[in-house]
Amino acid sequence: MDSAKTFSKRSFLWIFLVMALLTLVVDVAIYFGANVAAMKAVHDAADPDAMKAFSFIFNNFSSVVVPVSVGVAFFFTLILWMIIRGVYVKAGVPEVTPAAQETEPAVDPEVEKRNTRRTFLHLVSALQKEGRLIDFFNEDLSLYSDDQIGAAVRGIHESCVKTLEKYVSCGPVVDTPEGETITIPAGFNPEEIRLTGNVSGEPPFTGIVRHKGWKATQTEVPILSEASNPDVLAPAEVELG
Repeated sequence: MDSAKTFSKRSFLWIFLVMALLTLVVDVAIYFGANVAAMKAVHDAADPDAMKAFSFIFNNFSSVVVPVSVGVAFFFTLILWMIIRGVYVKAGVPEVTPAAQETEPAVDPEVEKRNTRRTFLHLVSALQKEGRLIDFFNEDLSLYSDDQIGAAVRGIHESCVKTLEKYVSCGPVVDTPEGETITIPAGFNPEEIRLTGNVSGEPPFTGIVRHKGWKATQTEVPILSEASNPDVLAPAEVELG
């Protein structure tokens, strides 16, 4: 079996799942955090023009912010996957050659596809179980005040972060705090550090850290039961009297 190819597929799958969940959490935080802040500012200022600007922003949220965040997440998924695959190949892990009389069992594409789907739905189910994320997405926020929405966002954010930490640990790409100056030496990895602004000449470059970046430092693969139905993200609850 080509271990490099298998490792490449699995690493891409996990990076994709993690980035999808991170994008989901970030979009939720941006949307509802900005919602609460904007509504409070409009309420305090009692400015109709501010309300119009607020409406315009959130009416275009799904057509601008979401596609951009998804594109950025997919871009960094490819970047991280290429880094991990390159490190694995450079490590020179020896290939295991099976004995001549042994044959490697073929991987059923349908089974692999089903397992991938089960893993993704399990993570969504975990976010619902611990953070009530699906309930929050399906809630009519017009029925609640800004203070109630803000309190809900804080609780959901804390619960989802704890749930995500059970499966993946993240660390910054660079240790320099955002807003401070950093020197990028020659031979830096462009997959880890993206230069913006006036990029010209040859390294070393000196600039200001706008984002420290994220990289997965540890992952925990859940063990799923084949007996459970992955489509049930959260069971219905019925209280008997």
